[in-house]
Parts: sequence; C-alpha cells; structure tokens
Amino acid sequence: MTGVRLSYVVPVHNQEAVLPDTVSRLVARLREHPGSEVLLVENGSTDGSLAVCVALASAADTPGLRVRAANSPRGLGHALRRGMEMAGGDVIVLTAADLPFGFSDLDAYLATRPAAVLAIGSKAHPQSHVTTSRLRHVMSGMFRVLRLLILGLHVRDSQGTIIIQSSLARRILPYLRCGGFLITTEIVYAAQRAGEAAVELPITYTAGRTSTVSPLRDSARMAFGLLSLRRRLHHVTIAPLEARAS
Repeated sequence: MTGVRLSYVVPVHNQEAVLPDTVSRLVARLREHPGSEVLLVENGSTDGSLAVCVALASAADTPGLRVRAANSPRGLGHALRRGMEMAGGDVIVLTAADLPFGFSDLDAYLATRPAAVLAIGSKAHPQSHVTTSRLRHVMSGMFRVLRLLILGLHVRDSQGTIIIQSSLARRILPYLRCGGFLITTEIVYAAQRAGEAAVELPITYTAGRTSTVSPLRDSARMAFGLLSLRRRLHHVTIAPLEARAS
C-alpha cells in the first residue's frame, strides 16, 4: 500500500526512558510514507516525559514528517482520543510508547487487500507469535468471553494496536468517552455500531515486564466497563459514511 499517510498516536505516561528510541524508530520507518506524522500525547506523567516529548518534537519535526507533542488529562483513553482529534493522516495507528509489536502490526496492515477500514494488531490471531505468561493468556480468554457476552463482539483481542482509517475515526470520535484502558474496545464497539467490523492481524510480541494482572480485580473492572459501554452505545446508530454524505 503506497502513498498512504500515517498518523502514529503514541500515548505517553512516565515513559521518558523509552521515548528517544521509539521516536527514532518511528521517524526511520515513516520516511517511507511522506506526509506522515508522529503524535506524542503526554497524559499526567510525574517524570520528565512532557519535556522529552517537546524536545523530541522540536528535533525531529521536518516538512516531510511531522512530529508533534501534546498533552491530555491522565488516562490512556484521554490520550488516544486527543491524538485522534489531532491526526491528519489517511490512516491512524494507535499504539503504545514502547512499540511492543515493533512494526509487525503495520506490516500486516499494509499487506492486507483490500485495505481494512479498521484493524487490530491481535495477540490472539492464530498466526501471531506471542511470548507471555500463562496467567495473562487465561485472563485474555476471560476478557474475550466477557466482550462476547456483554457487547456481542467476536474479536479475539480488542486491546492490541488499533489501525483505523481517518474517515471512520471521524465518524465514531464524538461517541467515544472512555478515559482508561477500555478505549480500544470502545473504538471497536462504536465501529460495529457504525456497521464496520474489525479485521484482526497477526503480530509478534514478547512481554517485557512481569504481569501485574489481578484475576478478580481486572475481571470486575472489565465487566463493569463493558456494561457501561453497552448501556451508552447499544441503542446508538452511527450512520454510515454514505448516508451522511447523501
């Protein structure tokens, strides 16, 4: 897929140590896509992340590849929504500050024909290469069941990289409210309400940290969050792009 302009949205919270390497990798890769951009969205850090974001944006920003720094209230959802609001590319990539999948998610997306309107870099894809704890694997399965039972979502993993065409992002953005980790599930669910199903993509992932997942706490948080999403969006119909244009 040539000629596509990418907007990489990178939420930043207390990640000053990884940012220089992340921005360097993104700049090198996005040179292949002139007109692309990196959006660093700091959200409530207590370290020097904001200053690092500003310095990196100043040093790396060029006419052919924009690097911009912004901030938002604390929370992954707030940061990703802010980045979506700012994004000017054809395709928006919502990732993490340490690029946990490298560019395996982007490579899979660019190889997809026809181009997906919404895609997920999915740890649960049968062709993904994932190294993670047994507990996290079990919890992922539990979350999948909760998403299916409460929201009717059939995706195996709604919490990976989100790659979304800007036309769809603009349609669903007014309906997004999550401030925390459920933002990616909210995006997938809102897209479903707009008649767009997500395509899951294979990735390569090796967990770099000890799992902090709590089966009881995180399952309860997920269930309550999903129920809140259902109450808010279940009866909402988001008009298809064609209907809005007519």
